[in-house]
Amino acid sequence: MSIVVNNWRMDSSLNALIHCETGETRRLGEYHFILLETLAKNADVVLSRSFLMTAVWKNRIVGGNSLPTAVHALRVAIDDDGKQQEIIKTVPKKGYLFNKNYLTEIIDHNINVVDNIASDETKESAILSADDVPDENMNTHHGAPETAQTTLLNSALEVESQKVAGAKSHPYRAVLITLPVIIIALLLFVLMSDFKAPSATKREETPQLVKENIENASRVTVYHLYDPDENKTSPSLFSQHILPGMQQINQLLITHNASMTLYYRVSLSKFALDIVLSNQCNDSWQLALNFNSWLNKDNEMNAVLIKEVEKMLNEMPKCK
Repeated sequence: MSIVVNNWRMDSSLNALIHCETGETRRLGEYHFILLETLAKNADVVLSRSFLMTAVWKNRIVGGNSLPTAVHALRVAIDDDGKQQEIIKTVPKKGYLFNKNYLTEIIDHNINVVDNIASDETKESAILSADDVPDENMNTHHGAPETAQTTLLNSALEVESQKVAGAKSHPYRAVLITLPVIIIALLLFVLMSDFKAPSATKREETPQLVKENIENASRVTVYHLYDPDENKTSPSLFSQHILPGMQQINQLLITHNASMTLYYRVSLSKFALDIVLSNQCNDSWQLALNFNSWLNKDNEMNAVLIKEVEKMLNEMPKCK
């Protein structure tokens, strides 16, 4: 049984998502995969943050941002819009909910095919064995009884015939018994060969989060989500384009006694921001912003960012 999320099939042997139509593979970290599996198996049920932390990380000690960071990475992997949250929904003050409408389950038919082959070969073995058994009517004599010597001769011939038939059937049985074993061994060998190569590069292909230092913004923490082939030594794009608005946002956070964790991902055509605002009671609210054709639009991006953060801060209830 395989779980399919938004047309992405979960492969537990690779800790990866495989697109059902294109075959594209997106690899996840070990804990990201466990988190997605836990959410999918409890679809349409609100799972608390403490439950997910225990179910995914067990007894490990992890930071308070580990869960929001993992959820953000999963939304990117399964093509879930961080603002609309159609698949993985954030339920304020409660936890997270997985939308069952984006979940399907499929049955792997490979095992059934092998079983059917073995069943057909067993039937063929039975037919061949039946053909090799001598016909009893061939040894039936009509007319007057013959002498004792003739009877003994016929009995000896019958025993010899049965031995010959039995000797003929054994090679067929040996072949038919070992053939399914050989087929299964070959299938396992092919599967292991296919799985070994990707596993060696799993660590490098998994997207990485890198923390960036922002000056004069003590209430803001920034993480850059890198693709596997992205140059990590390049200058911070965040510092170049969004930093001017951070000082004003930092003052807003101080006024509301709140803090902000920001995750960003960039490409030539898109600048994506995922923001988590937290108050002094550790309650969190999430905001997602996407800027298309963002180059040479620094002032516009900073204005929108400040406006949306200030709006959310004003809407946040006071800590009880």
